[in-house]
Amino acid sequence: MRNIKLLIEYEGTSYAGWQVQAGLPTIQGSLIDAAARLTRKEAAIAGASRTDAGVHALGQVARLKTESAMPCHKLMQGMNALLPDDIVIKEAVDMPDWFDPRNDSKGKIYLYRIINRNHPSAIARNFTWHIFAPLDIAAMREAAKHFIGEKDFSSFKAANAEALHFTREVTSVEVFDRGEGLIEIEVRGTAFLRHMVRIMTGTLVAVGKGKISPAEMPAIIEAKDRTAASMTAPSQGLILVKVEY
Repeated sequence: MRNIKLLIEYEGTSYAGWQVQAGLPTIQGSLIDAAARLTRKEAAIAGASRTDAGVHALGQVARLKTESAMPCHKLMQGMNALLPDDIVIKEAVDMPDWFDPRNDSKGKIYLYRIINRNHPSAIARNFTWHIFAPLDIAAMREAAKHFIGEKDFSSFKAANAEALHFTREVTSVEVFDRGEGLIEIEVRGTAFLRHMVRIMTGTLVAVGKGKISPAEMPAIIEAKDRTAASMTAPSQGLILVKVEY
């Protein structure tokens, strides 16, 4: 049985997320179907991150388990020909049997994109969160500093998050003003809870609107209570940029 590492880019707009769900279109399901059709053998695919409905990826990593002897470059070309246009395999490489994309990951990089102006973007509407009210970027940057480190992020987890514990290490949070109303929030960490980056973003936006002071962030984190943080940012602004090994 071969263990093949796949590097995948996708637009999550039309999908119910990464993970296979009965009766719903998913990224994982589309990949399994393409691999099985191409090789005419059973295929098993596991990803590094279970992105939610509407979330995109530039660098999702998955492993394909297959008995097919097809060379990796042919496998990549063949699957891309069978996949929908909004899912693309960028690389396929044979790996040792022990490689696991989720457990072997050393870190992930996420990017959240906001359009902050008096009108949204017709072109980028599926890739940004439009916010009309002007945001105080300096206050958001000050608040973001409090996320850095190994902490209990219970205040920033989804209500149905499943984890053995809620301690995660965030290594960097940067807020970039790209001009013309585009704000990008880049979050790096070793691992993340479900919805964690989106709730962090929603809370930073609340700071930017003046609803929360940067000085309140330590208390919000220390509360370990989801109700202490702000809203969950919409899924379409989030991109999984890279999984690090």
